[in-house]
Amino acid sequence: MSTLKLITFDLDNTLWPVDEVIRKAEKACSDWIADRHPDAARALNAERVRMVRTTLLKENPGYLDNLTALRQDAMTRAFLDAGFSNAEARKIALDAFAVFHQARNQVSFFPGAREVLEQLADSYTLGALTNGNADLRQIGIAELFAFHHSAETIGKRKPAPDMFHAALESAGVQAHQAVHVGDHPLEDVHAAREHGMHAVWANLIDLAWPVELDRPRHHIHNLHELPDLVPLFDD
Repeated sequence: MSTLKLITFDLDNTLWPVDEVIRKAEKACSDWIADRHPDAARALNAERVRMVRTTLLKENPGYLDNLTALRQDAMTRAFLDAGFSNAEARKIALDAFAVFHQARNQVSFFPGAREVLEQLADSYTLGALTNGNADLRQIGIAELFAFHHSAETIGKRKPAPDMFHAALESAGVQAHQAVHVGDHPLEDVHAAREHGMHAVWANLIDLAWPVELDRPRHHIHNLHELPDLVPLFDD
């Protein structure tokens, strides 16, 4: 009888590459502002937004646990600094974020991602654990996951234990009955191991493993490798 019950997945750079997605989403957002609010566009060049984001993070490091709020508030602050009223600044920022977020969820999966998820969902409970703000419903794979926890919904980003504990509680399993699959050496692999779960390093974008962390026992370079690897976690 299988002892492995739960497989949790990171999302960005684990199921799809994210850098180009974010770049396109930011451009879509900027283009929308330039088209609808050209007076606001002058206040929202990329350098200005980066400066505001840096300031906000210094004021409140907790923004790292809610990237949606960080992006919305950074745009709002930039518009306020440019002379817009509170109401105008907030409305434009929220409308612009909606454009960003829609584009942010236009992802291109790594080869085999959807097929592997569908295959594994037949035998295991699947969960999503992410520090980002991807929307699985917009992406079209929400039905494959029993739950989706994020830094925003839990209040703490990985590698803190909160999201991993929430996953185990949601699935009703113990840590040794779960494996986490993710690309980030610290936030995914090391954290999962520290919290008692098995871990698979999904190194699909050819990162170097940090020398200060113990190398993982299990890693993949293609998601097609995962179904053959999962049975090794049955003990």
